[in-house]
Amino acid sequence: MRAVRQLLVGSILLALAAGGVVLSLGSSLDHRGTLPSQAVVADGEVLTYEVRWAFFKLGSVTIHTRRDYTAEAHVDSYEGVPFVDLHSIHYTIMDSFFFSRGCRSVEKQENGWKGLDYVYDLPGRKLIVEETTLKDPSGAPSSRKLVGAVSLNDTSFIDGVSIAYFPRLFVHTNRTVEVPTVLYGKMGMTTFYFTNNKTTDKIDAVDSPVRVIEVEGTTTVEGIYGMTGGFRGWFSDDSAAVPIKGRLKVLLGEVEIELTTWNRKGWNPPTE
Repeated sequence: MRAVRQLLVGSILLALAAGGVVLSLGSSLDHRGTLPSQAVVADGEVLTYEVRWAFFKLGSVTIHTRRDYTAEAHVDSYEGVPFVDLHSIHYTIMDSFFFSRGCRSVEKQENGWKGLDYVYDLPGRKLIVEETTLKDPSGAPSSRKLVGAVSLNDTSFIDGVSIAYFPRLFVHTNRTVEVPTVLYGKMGMTTFYFTNNKTTDKIDAVDSPVRVIEVEGTTTVEGIYGMTGGFRGWFSDDSAAVPIKGRLKVLLGEVEIELTTWNRKGWNPPTE
């Protein structure tokens, strides 16, 4: 059951993310040609996606963005989906380059909520991972338990939610970027292949084909059960670079997410 839940959440977040010379991160990261983060971040942006596997509709994910570079993702399985009853919330605090500066997650249990909190010790180059229990997802934890630590080779990294924002800066570039990634208390590396490949794609929420830019990627992050290959994503071909669609290969086939509703002032998916 836990493996199925982690597969669903991990697939969603990576598919959103998918939505030259390899660059090292930190102060040497080359941002020439990238979108300004102020163009990507829109206060009050709310994006909702449907998650599908084969012919089955598994659930939805809704991402809320604020101007102060904080965001949260609500992941919910649909009622009646076999083996899965998932309701989780993932929070992140980011800097202006969408690197993580704080994150936590909570998941609904029978008698409350269970969470993972990351205590950032950037000078010591490590993250302390704590397991929490809560009566309410927005309340203070009623208990904490140390479960481990993540060593950091670089203090510039992304987490489970900021992975959906970081590639939006680079979609109009032609380069390969590697970025350390933290998910489920594990550290790995996610590689994005940006080719500025412009095309069109169809989604159910829009009558005309949407102008998009395709991005491919791979990850070594542990804890994403059933992942067998890379991922692909399609972002809106404009200055907002909104994730439109994403696909991730897993053991049982391919998980796909697709934008279904959006609320971003002055924005609609660009069409032909």
